[in-house]
Amino acid sequence: MCNIDNIRERIDVIDDQFTQLFVERMELCKQIGEEKAKNNLPLNVYERERQILSRVSAPYKDEMKRYVKRLYESVFMQSKTYQTSALKLDSPITRKLDAIKNESGVDFPVSACVACQGVKGAYSGIAAQKIFEIPTVSYFKTFDAVFSAVESGLCEYGILPIENSTAGSVSQVYDLMKKHNFYIVKSVMTQITHVLAAKKGETISDIKKVYSHKQALDQCAEYLKAMKVECVEVENTAVAGKMVAGSEEKGVGVICSDECAEIYGLRVLDRGVQDSGNNYTRFICISKELKVFKGADKISIMTALSNKPGSLNNLLSQFSALGLNLTKLESRPIHNSRFEFLFYFDFEGDVFSQGVLNLLAQLDDSSDKFLFLGSYKEVF
Repeated sequence: MCNIDNIRERIDVIDDQFTQLFVERMELCKQIGEEKAKNNLPLNVYERERQILSRVSAPYKDEMKRYVKRLYESVFMQSKTYQTSALKLDSPITRKLDAIKNESGVDFPVSACVACQGVKGAYSGIAAQKIFEIPTVSYFKTFDAVFSAVESGLCEYGILPIENSTAGSVSQVYDLMKKHNFYIVKSVMTQITHVLAAKKGETISDIKKVYSHKQALDQCAEYLKAMKVECVEVENTAVAGKMVAGSEEKGVGVICSDECAEIYGLRVLDRGVQDSGNNYTRFICISKELKVFKGADKISIMTALSNKPGSLNNLLSQFSALGLNLTKLESRPIHNSRFEFLFYFDFEGDVFSQGVLNLLAQLDDSSDKFLFLGSYKEVF
C-alpha cells in the first residue's frame, strides 16, 4: 500500500470521529435552542462565539488559526440554523405573514384592473395578458405613475419589467418598490423578439434614425451599430411606435414588438433584430397589499449587510443550511453611503415554513434596510 493510501486511512478514521462529535455538538445546540425558546433568549450570542474561537485557535500557529476560524464560522452558522428549528422567531414581517396565512392559498384572480407603463402595444401589456386571463389594462406614462395608480386604488395591480437577460436589472423599478413598500404577487418570464418597423413606403436603407426604449436599444446595439443610425431613447417601445406612426419625419424607424407595429399600422422591415436570440424580460405584478396566492414558491427580499468580512458568506451559508435554492443575487451601492451595498435575493421556498420565517425574522431584525418584496409564482 502506498503512503498516500495510509494517510487516507488515517483521514477516514478522523472523519468518522469528527462527524460523530459534530452530530453530538449539534444535538446539544438544539437543546440550547429549546432553552432559549422557553426563556425568550436571543439566538445570536456573539461574545460566546468569540470566546470559543479564541479558545480553540489559541494552541495553533497563525496560518492554522485562519483555517480554524473559517471552520468554526461555518460550525456556528450550522448550529444556529439547527437551533432555530426549536424557535419561532418574531419580527414585523413574520407578524404580517402570520396575519395573512389563513387567506393565502387562494387562486390568482382571472381578471383585474391593471396599470402598465407606456401605451397600447407595450411589452408590459403583453405580459399582463400572460399574468391575467382577462385584464383591463390602463396605460401610464412612467413607472412612477404605475405605482401611483396602484397606491391610489385606481388600479389593483401594476405590471413592470424588473430584469432582462441581456440588459440586466431595471434599477428604477427596484428603487420604486423600496420607496412604496409594495409586494410582488406574480411574475412572468417573456421572450422578447424585437422588430425594426417604419411607416409604409420606407425601406431599411432609408432609415437614419431609430426610436425606442433604452433597454430595447441596448438589446439591439450591435444590429443598430451595423446600420450606422442615430438612436433616440424614449420612455417605452410602444410610445416610440406611436410616435413614428404619427411623425412626418422621413427615414425614421422604431424597435418594438410585432404587435406594436400592427397596432400602429407600421411596416415590419426586419424581425428578430435583438443581438441575442436568448432575450427574455421578467415582468412582475405588484400589489399595495401583501398577498400570497396558491402555488407561490418564489421569494424576493432586499437587505443591507454589515460592512465586514464574511457577512455575505454567512448569509449564503444560511440559505445552504436550509436547503434553499438561490436564483438571483445582485448588489447595488446605497446612495450617500461609504461602500455600503443593498443586496437583492430571489430564492425558492415556502414562505410559511418555519425555517424561512426564522430566516426572514433574523434579517428583519438585523438590518434597518431589510425589505420583503413578496412570495409568488413565476410563470413562463
